[in-house]
Amino acid sequence: MTFSYNTKTFLISLLAIVLLTSCSKEEESTPLDNSLVNVKLVGTDTQLSQLNLEILEVQLRVLEDETDPNAWISLNTMNTGVHDLTRFSGNHVLTLVDFEQVPAEFIYNIKIVFGDNNSVVKNNLEYVVDVESEYGYASVNVLEKQLVENKLYEFTVEMNIDDSVRFSSGNEVKLNPKTSTLMRLYNLF
Repeated sequence: MTFSYNTKTFLISLLAIVLLTSCSKEEESTPLDNSLVNVKLVGTDTQLSQLNLEILEVQLRVLEDETDPNAWISLNTMNTGVHDLTRFSGNHVLTLVDFEQVPAEFIYNIKIVFGDNNSVVKNNLEYVVDVESEYGYASVNVLEKQLVENKLYEFTVEMNIDDSVRFSSGNEVKLNPKTSTLMRLYNLF
């Protein structure tokens, strides 16, 4: 009888151990604490033949103090390089960021960073374009928007080409980006 009692106790203990170790905790479906972001660039109609801009990256400012080294976050920018912005107007847009996950937090600004390989073609003559130094090789737009989790935000940055490009008397061309940002919000769930 002792053997049978010990065997039953052993088997019950073994069964309990197997059941406890084989049970997996069910994952609770919690919403994402991120938002998705798309960023597109479009130009306005212009008299220029070409406006070639070198696009390096897109950034979002997430801290109020923009001098803080962590104030700006870089997004995974696609389609970097030199693009003729006159080809992107109306329904033709240049996609710079596509479905990037970002923290659902307050966004102060959006910035498109330009390189120094910029040019413009007017009357079949090509001119080198310098970005105004006060703009730090970037186009910055105010967003001041609290991103909400599980939403898709599409930002379309429109550059007014004719207002942004200035010709001086010494055949110098300056880029003073005049942009505005349109935001569209889509629910994911």
